[in-house]
Formats: sequence, structure tokens, C-alpha cells
Amino acid sequence: MLASLDISTGEVFAHIKNRRTSVIFLEFMEELAEKYQGQRLCVVMDNLNTHNNAAAKEWLSRHPQITFHYTPKHASWTNLIECFFSILTKQGLQQAVHKSGRQLTIFLKSFVREYNKRCGPFVWTKGPEKLRKIIQLTKKYQKYHM
Repeated sequence: MLASLDISTGEVFAHIKNRRTSVIFLEFMEELAEKYQGQRLCVVMDNLNTHNNAAAKEWLSRHPQITFHYTPKHASWTNLIECFFSILTKQGLQQAVHKSGRQLTIFLKSFVREYNKRCGPFVWTKGPEKLRKIIQLTKKYQKYHM
């Protein structure tokens, strides 16, 4: 599942695919760009190779209204879409059994559709200073332990 979360509304936009490739990621980004056409988008994501390769950089050069911002390694929790993935896991996936990829796809699409009916804006309650401090400590830890 590729997903984005609009922090102003909490709405999730998702693609469910069988594989994770650069082409699929850029198809997702193309649909996201179309959905928010004419708007400035700051897209926060992890450092997955499909997010940060030559094809992604070339795509960005054709979409100047969009910028990618990468979370520090081992700090994906700083991305609010991870909150949605946690909700999906706890309220959906842990409570269900799927006998096929098709059943799982139907379930995920339904979950996102129902979630979007009741979602609301996400607010980072720790504030920017707390987040900066956590990121600095994470980088310091990584420097000495990884």
C-alpha cells in the first residue's frame, strides 16, 4: 500500500498494488499531483530506494510545485502517515483474516473509504522544538550505534 495523508483534513489517499516499484510509486505520485493540481505539495516520506532514485528526481524536475522531504533513517514515526498505518493495523489488520490478495485489497480499499468518512486533521502535539530534539537525538544515536 502506498498512501498519503492530507494533514489539513486527515484524508488518506491510497494505492494498493502487488509490488513496490519505482514505476508504481511514480504512478501514485502522478495521481496525487493531479488530485492537488495547482497546489504546492510537501511530501514527507522515508528513504526507500523507489522514493529517492534518478527516476524520482527526474519526475520532481517536471513537477516544481512538489518537493520531497525525507524522514531521518529509523525515524519514520515522524511521518504522520505512520499514524494512519498504526490505526489500520490495530483497528483493521489485526482483527481480520484474508484468504487471498484480492480479499486483502478489497478490505484495504474499504477500510480507507470508511476511515475517510470520519477522519479529521492530524496535529503534532509535541510541537516543533520537541520534534527537532527527538530528531537530533536519533541522529546522535545512529552515529554511535549503527
